[in-house]
Amino acid sequence: MTATAEGGKTLKEEFSALKTKQTVGIIIAITVALVLEALGLAAACLGFLVIAVILYMVPHLLGVTSVKVKAVIGIVFVVLSLLLGTFAYMDINDAAKDSIDTETDHVKDVSYDPSTGILTMTLIPAEDTTFSPVLRYGIAEVGFGMVRTSNQTDVKIDCVQQADGRYRGTVSPGLSEGKFYKLTIVVDEEMKNGMSFTLDTGASSGEMMKCCFVGAAWITAYVAAMYFVILIFSALMRRSIGKTRDKMEKEGRLYPQGYGRCKKCGAIVLPGEVNCRKCGEYIDVPEEFKPKKKDKFVCSECGCEVSGDATVCPKCGKRFDEDVENEVRHADGSVDTSNEVFVCTECGEKVPANATRCPKCGAVFDEDD
Repeated sequence: MTATAEGGKTLKEEFSALKTKQTVGIIIAITVALVLEALGLAAACLGFLVIAVILYMVPHLLGVTSVKVKAVIGIVFVVLSLLLGTFAYMDINDAAKDSIDTETDHVKDVSYDPSTGILTMTLIPAEDTTFSPVLRYGIAEVGFGMVRTSNQTDVKIDCVQQADGRYRGTVSPGLSEGKFYKLTIVVDEEMKNGMSFTLDTGASSGEMMKCCFVGAAWITAYVAAMYFVILIFSALMRRSIGKTRDKMEKEGRLYPQGYGRCKKCGAIVLPGEVNCRKCGEYIDVPEEFKPKKKDKFVCSECGCEVSGDATVCPKCGKRFDEDVENEVRHADGSVDTSNEVFVCTECGEKVPANATRCPKCGAVFDEDD
């Protein structure tokens, strides 16, 4: 594929024109983007932008400029990303089943009784905080291994203080069977201390597929949105530059594509250059691209350079007629006209060749003069 994608091609022709290195570059770009997603970079700060730039720039730097091809690259990435995010993490509920056993400095001994639906725990107040324990829970969304929830419900935890200053907390959130939840125990109003964990209440493979698909869709949407924003703005800029280039070609300020570089070294050549500035090679320009030269002359009144076929000076307005008659009107009403002039020997005034006296100083001209 050339540096600029040719218009009018079908999608099949665009892909057929790809070189081997460009095809390999596209595969590598998609693979790297998927790996970075799987590693959790897309969920990090501006990570989705980094992935989108890699997905766009790798093929672009290898010469892939077709908007159609790049759009297909984005669509293929979205499809593969959703498949990877959905099916590669469906067993995360089994892998994370022990997360409820995690302990922190302020939350310990968390347990869930599926028969009663009651969650119990031991809470330890933190210094310089307001003790106000709350349970936050919601259906989990698994985005490439990262568990999150978009709709959370808060439930106050009932606490009984023990002799050692700790609290025994109980709460019945009313979790539904067959779901995969993310729960967070918040110990204080300042939300500085707590613990997050997941809880599987018997989620089926179909339910887990749904959780993984929703989570993957959120992350993929961010990457895809940035990718297509870059693609659209890039296409608009190239279109604007293309129009400017066409205009400059018509005005003779740029050679048409394919003729604007030195055949020996590849350096850019501008119209009017005879030899390459880099290697000195003679620039052989086709006859149809050579500027059409016009004869020019200088206006006798103002010195402005005008084209040979001009009838009026564009600067001073002097008319250029082939047969200009010089006309002199005398005080007695007589008029002398002639296409030729001579200079009065007395005052230097230009007068018609057939004039008998100077209109300026009144000198009389003999026929011999």
